Amino acid sequence: MSTRHATAGQRRRHALVSAWRGVEDGPVLNLPTVSVADLVGKVVAQAGLSERMRLEEVLAAWREIVGDFLFQHSRPDSIQRGVLMVRVLQPAVHHALTLERPRILKRLQERLKNAGIKDVRLKHG
Repeated sequence: MSTRHATAGQRRRHALVSAWRGVEDGPVLNLPTVSVADLVGKVVAQAGLSERMRLEEVLAAWREIVGDFLFQHSRPDSIQRGVLMVRVLQPAVHHALTLERPRILKRLQERLKNAGIKDVRLKHG
């Protein structure tokens, strides 16, 4: 966070307004400035949305990575300590995803470098 100093124009305006009103308003404040990116990051972290946003990114990539059929029968459920939990509806789909798991993990890591996915675990449900 940096401090923004009053410009010469702001000081002149402050002096002019104070003279016009006939009352001294006090000094021109040096206000801290915050970038929008920093502010959004803080709000997202405070609201606990960062994990949900990562999960939305994974969900968007899931269809491309696993294909339409497997996408219809499985859904990424959560990310816990770098482990992507995937809900699977049928045993056959569970088996197919188990066989494809190394490839899926590699593609997820390539596509979503910031998601921090280290493993993929499958569960029925």
